[in-house]
Parts: sequence; structure tokens; C-alpha cells
Amino acid sequence: METKHRLRILLFGAVVVLAAVFLAGCRPSKVEPGDGGASADQSLTVATIGEYSITKGELTQRLSQSVRPQRDGSAGPQEPVTAESVLQEMLLEKAMVLEGRALGCAEDESVSTSVDRYRQRKLIQAFLSDYVQENVPVSQAEIDGKIAADPNLSPEQAKGQVLSAKWPPVYQALYAELVKKFEVKKVEKNFARAAQIHQRLLTQPVEPRGRTVFWITNHQIQTELSRDERDIALATYTGGQFTLYDWFKTLNEIAPPGRSKDLGTPAGVEKLLNRGLEPTIVEAEAVARGYDKKEELVRDIQAREDMTILGKIRTDKYKEVPAPTDEEIKAHFDQNPERFAIEPSLKIDQIWCKDLPTAEQASKAVKGGAAFATVKAEQSLRAEEPEHNVYPSSEGAFWNELWKGEPNDVVGPVKGFFDDRIKWRVVKVIEKTPAQMRPYSESLKNQVQSALTTQRFKDHMERYGASLLAKYPHKVYAERIRDIDPLEVTETDVKPQQ
Repeated sequence: METKHRLRILLFGAVVVLAAVFLAGCRPSKVEPGDGGASADQSLTVATIGEYSITKGELTQRLSQSVRPQRDGSAGPQEPVTAESVLQEMLLEKAMVLEGRALGCAEDESVSTSVDRYRQRKLIQAFLSDYVQENVPVSQAEIDGKIAADPNLSPEQAKGQVLSAKWPPVYQALYAELVKKFEVKKVEKNFARAAQIHQRLLTQPVEPRGRTVFWITNHQIQTELSRDERDIALATYTGGQFTLYDWFKTLNEIAPPGRSKDLGTPAGVEKLLNRGLEPTIVEAEAVARGYDKKEELVRDIQAREDMTILGKIRTDKYKEVPAPTDEEIKAHFDQNPERFAIEPSLKIDQIWCKDLPTAEQASKAVKGGAAFATVKAEQSLRAEEPEHNVYPSSEGAFWNELWKGEPNDVVGPVKGFFDDRIKWRVVKVIEKTPAQMRPYSESLKNQVQSALTTQRFKDHMERYGASLLAKYPHKVYAERIRDIDPLEVTETDVKPQQ
């Protein structure tokens, strides 16, 4: 087997695994303020439904994502984000998963294929992570040698380079042992038939694939292979076999431009077999060592299955929404012309502050006559940030406060989105541009159609959600979420940029 195939497993995230190994001992254990686990009560259950429970930490993490502004104003005004509304969304998602499982969605081919791929990756990463720690020692002298050769390297980066250099031969030896252990045998007599079937799907699809699609699609794999063809064995190993269906699933993990041109030959079939068989054997070893029973992995894999089932339910429900007619699209625009206007905007300069007292001090200084640029240079977490335009879609819940300001006004302290956090700031308004109404046109039609379809889907899901929450008993511990402020859960201390 070629070396590149022996190292194929690295593509499953082994780089991430190696990083996790050498960073594990270097990460600070301190939890920063604003982190979902900062308070002991983050583990409190705030709601239950069926077998699921939702913790306060999970809710606050979701809240920190939900308060981000909605970019598409044409979808309608954004409802205020509250702990109650977001918790309701989370309960509905759990109810949809419960319903999906009851309907057998976990056995749906698209769901099971995605989950199986994720399961394989997680098992391999967990096993190799432990294997690296046990079998690839790194000395301080080796780390020091890397740093001496490149002083810009951190100790963690140096250790990573040592591991990356020492890992390939260790892995090659490991895989050779596993091939013997699992008595891997290729069924070469079936390669020619596999090549023929590949060519049939490639050149003679049962259903037209579209004028610009020249490759085998996942839909073809699921619908155009007979049961007998799916089960053709291309390799066997202790406890299982690698079938033609597995081979085609491996093919579909490769972007079409990267697929080999010789897959219509036995040699091409074998090369792709090597690529797919290798992680299968390493996964088999992970299972043999009990990694599939580890609680954390089981929990992660179920969470991925839940997410995939939820995605399928949403997709199926979206298909139930009728497409709007041209007349309905025009009527929707006529009823809501403001949603499709050019957004109002403000050109601003701002001083990002590490906390409210600093923002109050900066505001007082500027309003007392100090030059805005001087205070910004002294206090801002982003002193080099230039003047720029902001919009309702970028400011979200903070827009109305900013819009009250007129040119040359100083607004604040007021909160704003600082990367993925919310921080206090002082804002100077430079220019103010009101919204500009737009007439209906063909160029605007797609935007209006999308907004109307989104609204219909939202209404459809609300009705569906109400029926599910009535079907699946649930409990909300309202007293445990009463103190949660959505605009505070994403605040944290940030050090000024150097």
C-alpha cells in the first residue's frame, strides 16, 4: 500500500488530535468571566422533555449566539431575544428529535451515513490521541532543538513539529500490525465488476443529473445500486467486510475535481479501496479497545445524530411550504415595502472599553472637552479601528440607541458587539443616512420571494412546534432562568490590543 494511503488517516483530523495531545497540559484551567461554565449553577437543569434535559449553561451559550443581529431585515422585525423564547426554541428542537426518532429518521440512509462517518472520525481520533501519548515520546531536548532552529516557535508549536515528524513511521507500523491482526484480505475478483458498475453510474444515470453535473451523486448511490450490488465484498476482515456500497460512500467524500480518472479500472478500484479500508480497520481497533463504550464519545455521537435528525425534519418541513406565486410575491412587497428598503446607516467612530467604569470615564472625558481621538488612543481596546458605517443588521438590539444620536453627538456608554462578545463603548456619530425606499422590480423579486418563503416556513414551524410540545410532556424551571439577561451572557474581560 502506498505511503500516502497509509497516512490517509491523518485526513480524519489526526492533526487536531496531535494538537489536543500536546496542548492538553498547557491550557489554563481558569474559566474566564462570561464563560458558560463560570458559575456553579450552569449545570442546573432549566427544562426537561422526554429523555432530554437542558442546563443553564447550555441555555446561556445558546443565548450568546441568539443575540447576534439578524442580517436579513427583509425577513421582518426581529423579536426581542429572551431566555424564555430561546429556551422554548431549544425545547422545540428536542421535541422534533423525539418525533424524528419515533418516525424512524435515525435509520434514514442520509442520516445514518452522516452519523456513521462522524462516529468513525471520533473513534479514530480518540484512539490515536491515546496511542500518540503512549508511543511517541517527545523530550525537552527535542523541543529546545526546534526552538533553537526557529526562535519564533512557542514550546507548543515546537512540540507539535516534533510529533508531526515522528508520527508517520509509528503510524505505518501500527497499521501494518492491524492488517495482520484483522486478517485483511482484498477480494480482487470483484474489482472488475466494481469498475463496470462505477462506469454505469457515471455514464448512464437512471435519472438526468443536470447539464452541469458530470459526476456520480449521493442520490445515485442510494437509488441506483441494487441490494446485491451494494453487498459485493471488496475486502474482508475479522468481524466485517468492506462492500461496494462502502466504496461508493468513500468516493462521495471526495470533491468531484479530486476524484481519480481511473475508477473504471480494477487498479483504480483498488486505490480507492485502500483509501476507504484504512480508516475502517483503525476504527475496528478502536472498537476492539472499547472506545465505542466511552461515555463522552457515546454522548457526542448521539448529539450528532440528534443534530442530523433535526436537520432532516427541518428539510422535510421546508418542502411542505408552498412556493409563492408572482402575485403573492408582489402583494407581500406592497404590504411590507419598508422591509426591502436600503438600510439606514450611521458612520461612527468608537472607543471600545474593557468595562463600564472605563466607558463612563471615557464618555465623561470626551463630553468634557477632551479630543475623541486622544481618549480613543488611551482607552480603546481597538485604538486603530477606523471610522466605519454601521446598520440595523449589524447592530441588532443596540441600533435604536445609536440612531438617537445626530452628527457630532457622542453616545454612550452603550453596549455593542465586540467580536463574539458584548462590550461597553463610547460612540461618536459622524454621518447619518435615513433608509431609502425602493420600488418593486424584477431585480428585487428574488429577495421578496425569499422573505415570503421564510415567513411561511416560520409560521409552518410554529404550528408544527405547538403540536409537538403538546404531544411530548415537558417542564420548564422558570425560577432558574429569571436572572438571565441575554445582553450580559456574552460579556467578558478583554485585554487591550498591543
